[in-house]
Amino acid sequence: MIEKKLDEINSLKSQILSLRTDKDWDDAFLEKVKVDFTYNSNKIEGVTLTYGQTIKLLRDFVTPQNAAPGELLDLINHQKVLDNVFKNYQTENFSVDNIKALHKELMKDLAQWTDDSLYGPGRYKLFENVTVRGNGKIHTYLLPAEVPNAMDELVNEINSRLANVDVLSVDRHPIVIATYFHQQFLNRIHPFNDGNGRIGRLFTNLILLKLGYPPIFIKEIDRKEYLECLKRQDYLFK
Repeated sequence: MIEKKLDEINSLKSQILSLRTDKDWDDAFLEKVKVDFTYNSNKIEGVTLTYGQTIKLLRDFVTPQNAAPGELLDLINHQKVLDNVFKNYQTENFSVDNIKALHKELMKDLAQWTDDSLYGPGRYKLFENVTVRGNGKIHTYLLPAEVPNAMDELVNEINSRLANVDVLSVDRHPIVIATYFHQQFLNRIHPFNDGNGRIGRLFTNLILLKLGYPPIFIKEIDRKEYLECLKRQDYLFK
């Protein structure tokens, strides 16, 4: 099943490459990509603004009436971080320091945090965090004391795989590398008190962009399937 999917991806990638010119994405298309990414990634986290309101906010600086300040800042900060990612992805280092730096920028405003006592942009969690699954089961992430070593190991593993990419190998395929990072970062380590999903998706797409692939959006219509994949304890990368 996985091999078949990767073959399909390789075929599509070849088709994309055959259509490419020497020009980068034009500004209008790039802005749409960034708005769509920002809207969808934050929608998964429960931001209530519509797509139209998001466009008005990010492009025209029009604030919807009665919008929660935290939601507005979630979108504005995400867009700023995404601007940086798209501008510098070719030279951006995949490192713990970079992950912390982008988290610090993404979650810098206190109004974004549901609990003031957890406020810690750019800093690993100090308290245990858990998720209640749809079936009522509690999923526990790594303890705070385990996070620094786990993150160092994950970043080293990703950099090792990035240095040995092979589209004909399941373990070394770019999509698998990006997916492995996403699963380990978000579903096992969950290193920050908040903002893990958005940072995880940002760096998943940073990996893809660095390897010449377009970014992946998890749309609202796919949210349930996306969360179900994160629940599976027998997932490929357990």
